[in-house]
Amino acid sequence: MNDNSITQTTKRDISPTEALAITNEAATWKGTDYALRGAASVKGVSGDCSGTTFLIYRAAGFPYEYQPSATFQAYAQRSGLFRQLAVNEAPQAGDILSWANHMAIYAGSALKKEDATTARVNASGKTWVQQNDILTATHPNGAAYMPASLRYWRPDPPKIYRYQTTTP
Repeated sequence: MNDNSITQTTKRDISPTEALAITNEAATWKGTDYALRGAASVKGVSGDCSGTTFLIYRAAGFPYEYQPSATFQAYAQRSGLFRQLAVNEAPQAGDILSWANHMAIYAGSALKKEDATTARVNASGKTWVQQNDILTATHPNGAAYMPASLRYWRPDPPKIYRYQTTTP
């Protein structure tokens, strides 16, 4: 008997439990200096936003083709590996936050205790505590890969992408 039926695979969002592999790996990049290296980024040495995100996802078991931040959004839409969240959907740890020229990983409450907050001092000398919810490389001459706060990172909202899988 010849079966010519087409097998369809159903894609689903990675679960919050699966996404922990992404945020756990991202935390191991903390302190990696910034340098424009793309896919040649090296943990503990140097890397940029797109290279660190790409390598973190690959190490966590969610591979995709390397894309610089400028082309990631188009790639995410055509690759079938990511689903763009609607504006009313809450991000989940492990999601990619994407702007035209930057990428970060949303961590939410999955940040380890020592990374969940950052002590800050405002211009008038008053101290306050920043609640962190993302992990990101910064910019040339900026801070190393670090936890940060999406609220204070940039004024323009990112597009948010969640990895899709075909595993049950």
